[in-house]
Amino acid sequence: MKGDFSRLTFDPRNRFSQVLQQQGRVMLDADVNEQGAILLHQLRTMALDLFGSYAAPAMAPGFGLSLASADGVLALRIGAGRYYVHGVLCENEGCDYLDQPHFTPGDGTNDEEDPLRHWLASTDRDGARFWIYLKVWERHVTPLEMPHLHEVALAGPDTCSRSQVVWQVRALDMAAVEASLAARLEALGNVRAQAGDAVEAVRLQAWIDALQSDLSRLRATPGQACAAPLRVFDRDAPKMALRLAPPGLDDPGVIGPSAGYRGLGNHLYRIEIHRPGRAGAATFKWSRDNGSVVTRWLSGGGRRLRVARTEGFAAGQWVELSDEVDDLCFRPGSFCQLAGVEGDELVLASDAPRAVGATSKVRRWDQQARTGRVLSGGAVPLDAASGSAADWIDLEDGVQVRFDLDGEYRTGDYWHVAMRTTGETCWERDADGEPLARAPHGPRVHYAPLGFVGMDDAGNPGVDMPCRRVVGPIGTGGDQPV
Repeated sequence: MKGDFSRLTFDPRNRFSQVLQQQGRVMLDADVNEQGAILLHQLRTMALDLFGSYAAPAMAPGFGLSLASADGVLALRIGAGRYYVHGVLCENEGCDYLDQPHFTPGDGTNDEEDPLRHWLASTDRDGARFWIYLKVWERHVTPLEMPHLHEVALAGPDTCSRSQVVWQVRALDMAAVEASLAARLEALGNVRAQAGDAVEAVRLQAWIDALQSDLSRLRATPGQACAAPLRVFDRDAPKMALRLAPPGLDDPGVIGPSAGYRGLGNHLYRIEIHRPGRAGAATFKWSRDNGSVVTRWLSGGGRRLRVARTEGFAAGQWVELSDEVDDLCFRPGSFCQLAGVEGDELVLASDAPRAVGATSKVRRWDQQARTGRVLSGGAVPLDAASGSAADWIDLEDGVQVRFDLDGEYRTGDYWHVAMRTTGETCWERDADGEPLARAPHGPRVHYAPLGFVGMDDAGNPGVDMPCRRVVGPIGTGGDQPV
């Protein structure tokens, strides 16, 4: 969440049940936010225990799929109601697959055409079969995304932001699913063959066996293996470590007792993956203000962008041009460097690589080229060398990060850490004081299979939903697939 927060403190491992305000004490934004996170964690854990990984309540079962035909063109309807995915409540008022609240399948004009969209519109349909699934996560929204959140009576000042559940019904061609699973199986086999650690080899072999079993069932009886394609989203979780390096240390692989943050202000740092891939291909960006310096791009183009506000922007900074579609598709924006600020315009050092749109915005990031480090498209290369014990990537003021060699990094993966002028950081360390490598703090994306769309045995288009479950109230007989 790219908000202007002092810090983000919720950790389920603490087992906190409540935040208690004391009389006469200072109250921080982090306290209020943690109270909300505690309650939300409890509710979602309860929903997960009751509903399982995914299910709909019997009184309002949502996300049923149905096909309708008009003049030879098919429409896929998504039924109204509720569905729980890993405890997260998804609510739907009913919509068409092509007109979802937070997802519009590509038509091939500005992005790749969605294969199911093409199949639905075709009058000469082949025997293609599509796996339909639900993708769910939370995003941070401000008046930039939802103007009605802004209280106009305040004449400018910002207030609270919101966390919003986003769901998207998506489709994958079954041939592409099988090809992806087969490729992952081959890649895992190669990694398993090179594994030097016995425990890691056993873990990889168990993963290979489970994947092979699911792929075999999917090929033989897809209707009985509709959850198997979820393995398309499996990955080696990437990890990052963060430390504070002492000033003037000759050996960067050793942390001395004087290590501390040397910045002049208290900040919440955010490190976020920009271009996806593995070490050597991926890039990252970072912000000392959690990526919260952002403004709406109102008009203009080329080298001059008229924006809603220019506070926080200055010459030499790198800014990311993006829009709502980029956010909802986990797609990186385009980086440009600022040449200056004039009035209500940001002046770029080169022409903007995209045109302004209805939801366009400009976000400031704080990475800069340094001696021995050249930026790649405005972002910092996630070099394979950063995985070595003695090699860390400098951000600023003693802050250094190191990424694992292994792991698949995805656009939007992020880590955050609060830095204080006392020289302290909340990054976890082991018993010897060494910084721990941590999986991304977010985003947490959840998936649930819904079923299949395609031609049936009689050659007619149809829907099969063997994985969608409906759960009745406790004591009424349990749940059953629908």
